[in-house]
Amino acid sequence: MISSSAYRLVAPAPAALHPSSRVPAWVWAGVAAMHVLFLAWQLYHQHPQFPDSDRYLEAARNLREAGVLYARPLTQLPLQPQEYSIRPPGYPAVLALLGAPGQQVPVVLLVLQNLLSFLNLSLMLRWVARHSVLGSRAKWGAVLLLTVAAPAQGIYANVLMSELLLQTAVVVLALGLLGFSKTGRVSYGMGAAVAAAAALLIKPVFYPFALVFLLLSCWSAWRQKRPWLLALGLIPVLVAGAWQWRNLERTGYWHFSSIAEINLLRYNVRAVLQYTEGAEAAEQFLDTTIAAAEHQPSFAAQQRYIQRQSQVALQRHAVAYSLLHLQGMGNFFLDPGRFDIVYFFGLPQPKSGLLSQFSQQGYSGVGHYLRQLPLGLLAVLLAVALANAGRLLLALRFALNRAYPLQERLLLLGLVLYVAVLTGPLGASRFVVPVLPLLLAAAALGLSRPQTANNRSTKKPLSRSGKGL
Repeated sequence: MISSSAYRLVAPAPAALHPSSRVPAWVWAGVAAMHVLFLAWQLYHQHPQFPDSDRYLEAARNLREAGVLYARPLTQLPLQPQEYSIRPPGYPAVLALLGAPGQQVPVVLLVLQNLLSFLNLSLMLRWVARHSVLGSRAKWGAVLLLTVAAPAQGIYANVLMSELLLQTAVVVLALGLLGFSKTGRVSYGMGAAVAAAAALLIKPVFYPFALVFLLLSCWSAWRQKRPWLLALGLIPVLVAGAWQWRNLERTGYWHFSSIAEINLLRYNVRAVLQYTEGAEAAEQFLDTTIAAAEHQPSFAAQQRYIQRQSQVALQRHAVAYSLLHLQGMGNFFLDPGRFDIVYFFGLPQPKSGLLSQFSQQGYSGVGHYLRQLPLGLLAVLLAVALANAGRLLLALRFALNRAYPLQERLLLLGLVLYVAVLTGPLGASRFVVPVLPLLLAAAALGLSRPQTANNRSTKKPLSRSGKGL
């Protein structure tokens, strides 16, 4: 939520749109065809579960049958405290509502996710068209190519994973923030607040964003001299607090999600120790830490012990971890999604994964790994990687283009960078999916030029307070 005082808006009237500001029908057809093909493949092969889908399904089943969010069978005793909070309630609630746990292929859910995917891409493409001029079929063709050359979008729209639901919340959040920054309308701010709250209930990666949103609302309230805007900023904070209170009641530990400690130890610490001390030392550290944590008197003590030991390990290799974090952020933008493609299309799985090779040997391990892949798959991965690189370069071009308002650039790319930073060493194509429409919009804006006053209507601009002059 940012003040509208940084620049003045002259809103475009639908009837007066420049001809090039409309998304061509063949672009819509291309995006729709991508979704139809991926959905048809899934419905024919009927393999909608990814490795992480089981916990979502079990949480949904327990929520529907027993009224409790727990990500393992309730019959497996003793119950594990971490399973009460490892999955936030958003996606399991949707699965339970649509009856997905009892279906081999939940067709209604998959159709819904494809519709959400198409909607998300459509909203961002229409937003690009209203705020810029691409000006040629070739540029619109490039935008379409960058869209369909992101197979993770089609893949995660057709599996039992929460990425598309989170993507919808993020797109609404972005459009709400952009709308509020330009008009100052409370409806946009409220939409952004609700979307931020929904996002953190879908994926823990947006839990820290509650504080970011609160800070933005404080800044906006001060700039616009509207103190009551602070109430909007408190909505995600209160929702996050309510879920933490529920977890305290269930586990005796005030936290948002147990996945934080799991990722910290099993992925971040393991990766840096593999890189600096070798795979054997990394596994020994994990085994020792987990064994010692299990002897702690409570779940809270276990989690705090894991945090302390992990922080000590990361501090011991602070430089190496920083490099791995930066490399992970690079992977976030460039990873072609080898695992996603192989798993979704049922291709043979290598014994050792790409992430493992990267953790142990860095980019040299990645090169050695790729040379072992079938030529057809390698060609697809190379094409997707090139599209990812092009998308990133165009987004950077947009970021540096002063013809676009600074607020617009900060909001659009800030959300993308937020997820990239929070993902860190885990960076992969899966994690870019929630912000992929935003990254695509930034790339399209990097190809285009802003709408000028000549392309817009002559409605009155907004005052500093967001109201008409």
